[in-house]
Amino acid sequence: MANATSTQIIAAAGDHDLLRRLRAIAAAEGIPSPQQWVEGRMDQLAAAPATDAGDTIGSVYEYAVGKYTPVPRPGEDPTAVTDEHLHHAVAHVLGPVFEPEPAVDTSVVS
Repeated sequence: MANATSTQIIAAAGDHDLLRRLRAIAAAEGIPSPQQWVEGRMDQLAAAPATDAGDTIGSVYEYAVGKYTPVPRPGEDPTAVTDEHLHHAVAHVLGPVFEPEPAVDTSVVS
């Protein structure tokens, strides 16, 4: 997987439209306090994988900036940085969700 460059992370993390969309994605994922969660992790989200092929939110965002003419803005355009990209990044930063082990019945059956 390729790493996002520092300039890609800075640009994507500073995009207000992208921030708002990530908050919406976090809310849709059921993350408590999505605004605080996203704002506290914006740099991680910008550096996170956006696809299984190794694209990051930062690299996808940088590509969108190159296509910006002048509307829609890159973070606002759901065809540039897609909701699927954002869900992928949120899931990566969120990590595996804790699922408790099923209870084991230790009673003896006669």
